[in-house]
Amino acid sequence: MNEEVKDLVEQIHRLNKHLDERVKTIEERQSKTETKISQGGPVAAEARAELNKINDAISNEIKAYRQLVLEQKEAMLAMQRPPPTNGYRGSSAGSWKPPATKAIEKWIRKGGDASALTMEERSYVDFNHMNYDMYTPEQKVMVSAAADLGGFFAGTDLSDKFIQKLFLISPLRAYADTQTIGGEKLLIPSEGATDTNIFWSDEQTGFQASPDPNLGMIEIFARELNGYLKLSRQNLEDSVFDVEGYILKRLTRQFAQKEGTAFISGNGVARPEGILTVAAITSPVAGGMNQFTGTSGSHLLLPSDLISLMHVGKSGYRATGTWLMSNSTIGICRLFADTTTRPLWTVFGDEFRETLFGRPIVEMPDMPNQAGTFPAFTAGQFPVIFGDIGQGYQIVDRVGLTFQTLKELFAIQNQVAFLARQRVGGKVVLPEAISVLKMG
Repeated sequence: MNEEVKDLVEQIHRLNKHLDERVKTIEERQSKTETKISQGGPVAAEARAELNKINDAISNEIKAYRQLVLEQKEAMLAMQRPPPTNGYRGSSAGSWKPPATKAIEKWIRKGGDASALTMEERSYVDFNHMNYDMYTPEQKVMVSAAADLGGFFAGTDLSDKFIQKLFLISPLRAYADTQTIGGEKLLIPSEGATDTNIFWSDEQTGFQASPDPNLGMIEIFARELNGYLKLSRQNLEDSVFDVEGYILKRLTRQFAQKEGTAFISGNGVARPEGILTVAAITSPVAGGMNQFTGTSGSHLLLPSDLISLMHVGKSGYRATGTWLMSNSTIGICRLFADTTTRPLWTVFGDEFRETLFGRPIVEMPDMPNQAGTFPAFTAGQFPVIFGDIGQGYQIVDRVGLTFQTLKELFAIQNQVAFLARQRVGGKVVLPEAISVLKMG
């Protein structure tokens, strides 16, 4: 039917072209005739005969054109409507049947011998040869049992709601400084532990030599995070929802969760270096991260400890600082009360803002939770971070999250593999911009 419509369109194009040539010719002839008449000269009989001949030809062409347009419309309508069951009235040809119906009838005529069918016909009859990619999810549900085994279809209701567990991801990437690199590492020049100096002098004293500043270079390597998952083809074919899209979505969340954990507590070996890792191995005296040790003997979090933590570092970072805590630690802060048991953390007006002492609070699921009886922590834990994360922590991206589908490698096991990888790095580049609370 498509070929017939294509031929009709080509004929219409040729007819239009021929009609344009005819119209151009008659216009030229008519112009010459009108000129001759206007000049008072006689019109030759040959010219009149030729003009009448052209007019008749154009009329015939217009009739043929209208007939072709009508046939084209009828052909397009015929393509959009299914043929009647017993064929068109007056037609000697048999009724039209879908390929699947023809395949089933042939299989019945051959006594159920599937070997007598072509591979295309088997794809409509034999479950082992069906191409499930061509079917919609609704059709996949209906393939529930084999008719020759006495099976039957029992309708079920499929909910469009899918139950998924909640992923908790540390959103440190949104607050740290992020840079895309084109090599294996990022080099950042930095100031060292010692700086240059100048001296006071009197009228009798000359210039004194200033010591050279100690400069350094910070290296941040792009580490690789990868994984792959294998699924059987039958699982992909028979599932009534988009399993492949679901898997890619879950892998994306896993990557975000893994890198968020590394930014907080990564050991720096084949992965990013975490803030709490640096806090455990550095000393403020040697230019490391600022620390304040909690004053509670029972390892409780006190409001005075948080105030002291805000002021243990340089004041320039306090105005741009952010609180980082786990969910349970935020709950402890909400329980802070005065001597009359009134909560210190209250809602002002109709809008609730997650701030503490004027600075925003960000929940980090990978931060330590209380290990003992609520609300107590254990000695040596770092439950609270405060500081300018954008200046203190640097994230580098070498290769974003990419997916690759392998259909040939595990084909002999009738499986499809989904590969996912990412290259990312992270490091504390300015320890003095971050302060941590350590439980004593």
